[in-house]
Amino acid sequence: MTEVSLHDAIFTTRAMRHLKPDPVPREDLEYVIEAATMAPSAGNLQLWAFVVVTDPEVRSRIASAYREAGRMYIRDGVLKDPNTDDDRRRVYEKSMHNVEHLDEAPAIIVGCLTVPCPDNAAASSGLFGSIYPAIQNLMLAARARGLGSTLLTLGTDYCPAAGQLETDSVREILELPEHVRAVTLIPLGYPDGRWGRPWREQWQNCTHWERWSDKE
Repeated sequence: MTEVSLHDAIFTTRAMRHLKPDPVPREDLEYVIEAATMAPSAGNLQLWAFVVVTDPEVRSRIASAYREAGRMYIRDGVLKDPNTDDDRRRVYEKSMHNVEHLDEAPAIIVGCLTVPCPDNAAASSGLFGSIYPAIQNLMLAARARGLGSTLLTLGTDYCPAAGQLETDSVREILELPEHVRAVTLIPLGYPDGRWGRPWREQWQNCTHWERWSDKE
């Protein structure tokens, strides 16, 4: 395994949507989960859980739920909306690969919250603000092991199409307890593509010094 610096991991961990079918070693799956649990969380409550899915039949069922949600929200929604700008359209056109091919990922890690998200905005921000740093840790750790990943939310309990699926939902497929909510799907595998810096707006465009009106 080639050593990856923290700098390279941060600056080259882009969405890897095309993954090889080669199985991921169990020790690498355990490593990325442990890395996820090193993240900070509100009150150090660590209200996260992870379901690691490698069984082909279960992956196929999760992919079917994601495919239905993706076709509903992306293919028949965002991409058909004349108001969708070109940059957003390009992103969602690429995301259709996951919609149609999620089952090809050798592993899918489902990130969960172990309490239902309340309507209270402050409490909700604390919960989501806890699990997403864990997911970022997971993806950086995967990069360190030469594994590609991407962050998916459709088909989970909080996606725009939640409750509208005709197929079983992710929570039903995984038999999640009533108090547990699926938040993210992370396909994981060896990338069929190159690492590289993702396209982002220049950091200066979103940075203000001392007060909002001041930029350098």
